[in-house]
Amino acid sequence: MKFRKTNRRKTKMNYIPLFSLGIIFLLLSFTFSHSYVNNFNWNGIRSEIKDSIIEFEKYGSITSKYVGYAGKTPQQWYRQNWLNENLNEKELSKLTEYPNGSVKGLAYWNLIKNKKVEKKELFEKALNDTLAFVHYQSGCIGTGFMLGEFVVSFVPATENIELKEILNKKERKEILNLLEKRKMKENFYKKEYYKTLK
Repeated sequence: MKFRKTNRRKTKMNYIPLFSLGIIFLLLSFTFSHSYVNNFNWNGIRSEIKDSIIEFEKYGSITSKYVGYAGKTPQQWYRQNWLNENLNEKELSKLTEYPNGSVKGLAYWNLIKNKKVEKKELFEKALNDTLAFVHYQSGCIGTGFMLGEFVVSFVPATENIELKEILNKKERKEILNLLEKRKMKENFYKKEYYKTLK
């Protein structure tokens, strides 16, 4: 009985093309999944802000100081606070155009706290952005909001700001009517948002 000798070099060489294809596939998938970050116009935004925004987006949500069952403070909260302290008004305005809803939410939140910014235009812009969703995590509960609802309802309540303090009666009525129209479509938009989380 004769045993065949296998050439070990040949078997090792068979894995190289498969390994190469795997690397190429991973690189292409990573490139296409993050292409909008590269396509965003970063002009006017400092490099340290850009780096922090990209890291902020990777986490995926705006967060409170304490998260999870143990109530730990996540790194995201520190990053978020650093951005809150270091973003200027021009950068915040530019980030309201960013493709990620949580980044937009952070930008709007800081603009609402700024007393120099015209609030009615800000609310209208957020309410007309019907494709952006903000994920907010507090404790062990995460909540998804349409951007407009987050900006008009959640942020002022969190900051103890009443709409009557920052809008006149006519403006308040217009904004609340627009919010109500958006809420009528909310279930459809939320279903689309939750599909993106899977």
